[in-house]
Amino acid sequence: MPQNVAAKLLLLPALFWAQAAVAGDKAIYPLLTYQCDPGSDLVKITNSLLKNDIGESYNYSEADGTYSPWDLVEIESTPDKTRIVKTRKMVKTCTLSSGEYTFTIEPQLFGRDLRGRCGASISTALTITYDGIDILERTPFENFCLGNAPIIIRVTTFGKTSEVKIKRIPKYKFY
Repeated sequence: MPQNVAAKLLLLPALFWAQAAVAGDKAIYPLLTYQCDPGSDLVKITNSLLKNDIGESYNYSEADGTYSPWDLVEIESTPDKTRIVKTRKMVKTCTLSSGEYTFTIEPQLFGRDLRGRCGASISTALTITYDGIDILERTPFENFCLGNAPIIIRVTTFGKTSEVKIKRIPKYKFY
């Protein structure tokens, strides 16, 4: 392998880490929305971010279908560490023209120690069940805390066809 190619490959992890550090300088609040719309015969789940003052004062509301994955974890703090000690799942159901769908939403953790390299990051994972069968097995919206792997920003389930469409974008466009 030529030296200049090897040097660039060695630099890639440093660039991705720098990109994550820039995002880490801003206060970022994950926002998950869930919309069951039998009239339109679909369910839409979105994954987005609220930043700085907006996120700090945002009122997540089950009535509005807005959630934070941080509400799905229990955090314990000691003088030595702050860590996630328990997680829970949120289960939603929606009846569309083809039947009842169950949406299991759970936190996607990158580390349980919140002071660790990726511990302050959290995302969401989704499972969709129809007629007792997982039509979308547990799928993380974000697979890795570092790097530029695509991030899921929307999952739409259509009642007429039972089709699940997933929209992804590059991580650099998300953060």
